[in-house]
Amino acid sequence: MKTKWLSCLQDINQYSLYLSLLHTRIYQLAQENQLELGEILEAEPIPFTFDTLGWKIVFVFLLLIIAYVFYKLYLKYKSNQYRRDAVAEMEILKANQEISESSFITQSVVILKRIALLTYKREDVASLQGENWLRFLDGKVSNINFTKYTKEIENAVYQDISDPSSDFNKDEFFTMSIKWIKNHA
Repeated sequence: MKTKWLSCLQDINQYSLYLSLLHTRIYQLAQENQLELGEILEAEPIPFTFDTLGWKIVFVFLLLIIAYVFYKLYLKYKSNQYRRDAVAEMEILKANQEISESSFITQSVVILKRIALLTYKREDVASLQGENWLRFLDGKVSNINFTKYTKEIENAVYQDISDPSSDFNKDEFFTMSIKWIKNHA
């Protein structure tokens, strides 16, 4: 077996010697004959056009993506219709100067309750009243404090009276209601 390895190594050495001699001879022939390769032929540049199939596929793909984005935006717009309607109702309430303060509070609370029933589980919202209801409203949106007007809201909703000596601010209550409608979920 050792002799087989030795004979293989000798064969490899002979082949490498032969290749080395062949390479040297080719180089010498090239030097003697001064072989000229000539100019390098370059291919014409490929023109940039949108006529190829790949660009049509990319264009269709982009159209599909754009259509999908518009579809998702449309769905979001439609799903927020109730918010826009509630804000419009609140705007009409605020603009109505003939409405009393207690009626304004009552109708605003009804709008807020209706929005909460649309958005959250009926079991969680329907039974809420009084201060629990106001804490629920405060907990859903930051920087809102409906509990500050607990007494005024209870008087307006349950007794249909308003106390002129209270510190109720109609504009602030309206702003909080609008903020809650827009940001509650």
